[in-house]
Amino acid sequence: MSLKVTICDDSGMARKQLLRTLPQDWDAKVYQAADGEQALTCVQQGQAEVLFLDLNMPVMDGYQTLHAIQQQQLECLVIVVSGDIQPEAHQRVTRLGAMAFVKKPMSGDELRELLQQFGLYQPASGHLQLVDERQSQPENALDVYREVSNVAMGQAGDHLARVLDTFIDLPVPNVNFIAPSELHMALQTIDNTERVSAISQGFAGSGILGEALTLFSDTSIDDVCRLLGHQLTGSVRQQRIEALMDIASIITSACLNGLGQQLHVEFTASQPILLGEQKAVRELLAESEQRWQNLLAVEIGYSLKEHQIDFDLLLLFPADAVKVLDQQLAHWLAGQED
Repeated sequence: MSLKVTICDDSGMARKQLLRTLPQDWDAKVYQAADGEQALTCVQQGQAEVLFLDLNMPVMDGYQTLHAIQQQQLECLVIVVSGDIQPEAHQRVTRLGAMAFVKKPMSGDELRELLQQFGLYQPASGHLQLVDERQSQPENALDVYREVSNVAMGQAGDHLARVLDTFIDLPVPNVNFIAPSELHMALQTIDNTERVSAISQGFAGSGILGEALTLFSDTSIDDVCRLLGHQLTGSVRQQRIEALMDIASIITSACLNGLGQQLHVEFTASQPILLGEQKAVRELLAESEQRWQNLLAVEIGYSLKEHQIDFDLLLLFPADAVKVLDQQLAHWLAGQED
């Protein structure tokens, strides 16, 4: 009898990638879920003897799903496949009963070896059956950008977590094509009534130009200073600026590095500059409105709950850069199919 397998990821592209990676001669019937709630239903209905589970998802995330499986004492072998590669994330899912933890993207050889290690796969034992092939298709171009950003976000979060020795809560990236005048609307995690400060860094690589904006709410800045206080000197205002620039440089550099690895592009970032202090979001972003006509905006809201720190990283790609980005992504997707 075929093994029942469910792939759970909010990204259609990520599900399609994993489907391509599964051994085609695996005697398994594959179901799909777009969030943890759907995955839990699959487990309850006997459609997930093996569950490939993402962590950062809407509705019900991977941690909540693992907790529910554990609480309900459901029979299921869970393999977490995530862009969030922080050591503490690994420890958390292990405590919640996950059998293995692997990072995105995963190669076919790695997956085959893992399945054989747990006695789940024998070569040429059958053929892979996809229950609903329609679900394997990415929803649209934004789904592709979102998944690439998700992997880069996870690498950046891991780097920052190691530097600061703390756990970083990671969201689902918010990705949209917008007009510059709509920049403030792209920020979902910052209250538009709040005063914010921002650090700007331009970046470039292989014809792709863009700007990274790191925005801090005023309620987080003092906590950032306390977190990095041992590294700072000078006046109180200078300490605040240095702290913001330190965090912005770390997260921007790591995120661009993660993005560049996937696109085979080496990004170079300019020195960080203070774009503005203690301003309304709309006022602070007004300068960027003058630079480009249309943008691909990637918003990532990072949270350091142990230190009461929340900030947003906004990656902005103008229309000309998006054309080059599309070419690089097409090449990357073709490579994934090989």
